[in-house]
Amino acid sequence: MTVDAQADERLQRYLENLVATATPAQRLLLLFDYLRRDLTQAAESFGDRNWKAVSDALVHAQHIVFALRDPLDQESELGRSLHAVYSFCLTELLRCNLEKDPTALPAVRNIVDQLANANATAATSLSPERASA
Repeated sequence: MTVDAQADERLQRYLENLVATATPAQRLLLLFDYLRRDLTQAAESFGDRNWKAVSDALVHAQHIVFALRDPLDQESELGRSLHAVYSFCLTELLRCNLEKDPTALPAVRNIVDQLANANATAATSLSPERASA
């Protein structure tokens, strides 16, 4: 096994352990971190005109947005509102990828940043018992 393969394997084990031991609030924040990373990678790849990297980053970002959107309780006003926001982001990410047009990325990134910050604020206000529930 090469040094790079060993490093990749150790990183994968670390990430799996991180997710397995994280509280639900921490997992949510991890999703936002990965989503932000994907959006940054897509923007950089657009600049390099690396369409494969653009597509990979945007598709991964879409998977994360689905994971954030789909479990929402649409019986509540908040759930419906967040569902609409995430659906907008999905539509824009898909358009960016299909049309190879990065113009919507800053708007999506702004929305993601606001949601991530709001969730981080909410997570820090949770008691330790509620954060792990």
